[in-house]
Amino acid sequence: MNEYLAIILSALLELVIQPFYWAGLLILLLYYRRQGILERKLFHIRLHAYGSLVVRALLGGLVVGAAASLIMAGLGFSLTPGGAAAVWITALILVLIRIRFVNFAYAVGALGVLQLVLHLIPGLPDHGIWGSLLGTISGLNIAALLLLAALVHLGESALIALQGKHFALPTYIPGKRGRPVGAYVLRMLWLAPTLLLVPAEGGAISLPWQPPLNTWLGLPEAAGYTLLALPIMFGLPEATWTLLPERKAARAARRGLLFGAALLVLALGAVFWPPMTVIAAIAGIGLREALIRDGLREEDGLPALYAHTGRGLRILSVQPGSPAEDMGILPGETLLKVNGSLVSTTQQLHEALRVNSAFCKLEVQNRSGESKFLQRPIYAGDHHQLGFIFAPDDASASEQPYRPLSLLGLWSTHAEPGRGLAERELLLPPPGAAPGSASLPEQAAPHAAAHPEAASPASDADPAKKTEFSP
Repeated sequence: MNEYLAIILSALLELVIQPFYWAGLLILLLYYRRQGILERKLFHIRLHAYGSLVVRALLGGLVVGAAASLIMAGLGFSLTPGGAAAVWITALILVLIRIRFVNFAYAVGALGVLQLVLHLIPGLPDHGIWGSLLGTISGLNIAALLLLAALVHLGESALIALQGKHFALPTYIPGKRGRPVGAYVLRMLWLAPTLLLVPAEGGAISLPWQPPLNTWLGLPEAAGYTLLALPIMFGLPEATWTLLPERKAARAARRGLLFGAALLVLALGAVFWPPMTVIAAIAGIGLREALIRDGLREEDGLPALYAHTGRGLRILSVQPGSPAEDMGILPGETLLKVNGSLVSTTQQLHEALRVNSAFCKLEVQNRSGESKFLQRPIYAGDHHQLGFIFAPDDASASEQPYRPLSLLGLWSTHAEPGRGLAERELLLPPPGAAPGSASLPEQAAPHAAAHPEAASPASDADPAKKTEFSP
């Protein structure tokens, strides 16, 4: 027992000292740090402590990593330290293109295709550095890696269902003709540490059974096994401007479950019929892309939820710990009256609050269209807007379009000035740019909150600029 404990502790030590784990942790930190910077640029306050998001992501990843490790320990697995390095190097190359390509499924799929290409090219070097590198890639068991990817993504769907709404972060994005609209982006990224039981010459772990996966793969029976540490990154970007965050997360979890199940079937097919391996690798990437695009397509043709309708101020979010949260006000509701005065602009809100600087009475329309009446004292230090984050108007900044988020993009955050502040600075589509595959809604009308006669945004669903969460 003490011997096995020493092996586990040694593998954990190997995990935390290997550079790939720290690379994943750095990506995770930068990913959520960027949200805090963006919130300050858009809302002039920080709504979420990015440290808490990182901790939540690490805990979720730890659970999925432990579950996947236990399942693979029973099934069996085959991977060398050089193979693990090849997976991570591939992921780091892909993440330079887009941050979501750090996902384990993309690296495995890319290596599956590369392995096929190498098998088709004659006369490749078989010695030296290049020979060692090409030999490592050719020796990867892609079917086993796909099976591990399927298990991780099934765990991902569970995390989206349980944690997804907590990663829903408010933002302003550009609608058509540059007018911003309120939205939520579910920036979900996890780092899962896995300890994989792999065959090893002279391995200190002996098993009383032959792992079935190794038998199915035709691998010889191993005399010993050891634990190989492999950190795995996975995540799913989602955005919604027509649904509540919890509903979007529930839908994303269902799509993720279907993806994980489909990848599991493909991986098992590759295990029992090796010629199917490259098909499964390519299909894994294609299905992942289809999953993301489907999440954007479901927004098409639906009315914008976080846009002003001309009656009151539509609430996008509330600041944690603020009077608005204390009164139980929720995103998607509409502030109608403050201290008896109708409000349709933030200026009118400030004027109504000055009527009674020590107390506020609010009339709020809930998501069902019913009015509720709330009141609360105002204390020194309370937010000047009671902690409300409203849907944008034409003067609001928004996330910069045409900038797919890559690893280098994590270091900088750009916000576009609103039309009311800098009409000439609005971005036009870059020359030769293809139109986006998804559509973003337009806000109801120029500064709809200031013009009660503005039409409802029910028909807003025209194609518009792509943002960083676009495929």
